[in-house]
Amino acid sequence: MTLYRYFPRALAALFLVAVPLSSSCAQQPTDVSRNAIFEDAVAPKVAPRGYDLTIVEFSDYNCPYCKRMHPVLKALLASDPKIRLVYRDWPIFGGASVEAARAAIASQWQGKHAAFNDALHSTGGRLDSASIRGAADRAGVNWPRLQSDLKTHKNEIDALLARTNRQAAAIGLSGTPGLIIGNYLVPGALDLIALRTAVARVRADVSKVK
Repeated sequence: MTLYRYFPRALAALFLVAVPLSSSCAQQPTDVSRNAIFEDAVAPKVAPRGYDLTIVEFSDYNCPYCKRMHPVLKALLASDPKIRLVYRDWPIFGGASVEAARAAIASQWQGKHAAFNDALHSTGGRLDSASIRGAADRAGVNWPRLQSDLKTHKNEIDALLARTNRQAAAIGLSGTPGLIIGNYLVPGALDLIALRTAVARVRADVSKVK
């Protein structure tokens, strides 16, 4: 896979720099590939039927720019039912970020990831154990079930976080948020207009190939 960096310095301008990442990585870990990043079985997803474009988000619940990006992504998904979103938790802001990421991933096994993800992103200030629990309560997460799933799926969750960390390094991310939109890498937050511009560019490129 070759990614192209997308720097939205102006809404109508695209600045592209190739970031090579092979689809079959003989010289890298096998989980550093397009398929591994986009199709990870454990990573939570929003996948509407008939989607034609995938966005992968690398984020940290303690990242203020991720908190700003979250409602933008929600608005995009609400207005465009052809987009799949893959969540790649990349907790780089310390222990509370790891705790929140692990809890959010585990919540998918009780069907609460979307609500819990919303609650964590809408929590003001830096997260800690108490605010993570508060977000879980607001999201309707069954806390005892969550603790059980954290234990039952510990190896899966820890392996997912390790894969995501390797993948973020392989594509050259240095912080959160980071988005992959089709073959474009966006190292930073976008507003809704810029995000829609990027989506339109990716779809136009795919249409040209067809």
